[in-house]
Amino acid sequence: MSRDQRTHNIQDIEFKVIYSRRRTLGISVLPDSSVIVRVPYLTSLKTINRIVQEKSGWIIKHRDSYKEKEKSKLNGLYVTGETHLFRGNESVLKIEKSSKAYIRFYNGIIELGLENTDDSRAIKWWLYKGYKNEALIVFPDIMNKVLNKHDIQMFKPTGLVIRTMKRRWGSCSNKGIITLSTELIKLPDLFIEYVILHELCHLKHHNHGKEYYRLLSEVFPDYKQVRKQLRRYIQ
Repeated sequence: MSRDQRTHNIQDIEFKVIYSRRRTLGISVLPDSSVIVRVPYLTSLKTINRIVQEKSGWIIKHRDSYKEKEKSKLNGLYVTGETHLFRGNESVLKIEKSSKAYIRFYNGIIELGLENTDDSRAIKWWLYKGYKNEALIVFPDIMNKVLNKHDIQMFKPTGLVIRTMKRRWGSCSNKGIITLSTELIKLPDLFIEYVILHELCHLKHHNHGKEYYRLLSEVFPDYKQVRKQLRRYIQ
């Protein structure tokens, strides 16, 4: 077995080649996001490049998934300089010493004041308190805009609840109450609008049948594309 020590590049994909007695070509994406291509001896570089190009979509998907997981691990220290999403943008966490605790979001900064600036548990608690406070302001506003925009549909939700939901972006109860996850405040407003409309459509169709998707496509024509993009975010 021999390894090509050079790094090859195809469509923004860096990979290294390992030659062996195997009969087929195999591609591996490792947890460190590196890409290894294992091939039989005498396989031409032209053939290797062609296969990598054909499999580029699969490679990029898995490579980027590992990168996001690694980034999530790094973004768990709750220290100054760490980035956190807020309304679709990466905002820098800035922790200041303060006798009175506070948190505010402005110009790509999440400023948090605490007595003990090294207390990661308190920092995490205040960060999510800040997210929820912002959600309590933003979500009702977007909900009202959506209802006004689609007033012809006569959506009549009986209430709006905003709370932390780790496994769902939103829900609609049989009583017509729309619940939205606080986590949505991290994402662009387009996704918040989509989730709201997704749940509002359940006021008329309490399932995911043909009529439900007909209504959803009417009020949100790009729902398939946006739903696909939303799945990239880890709940």
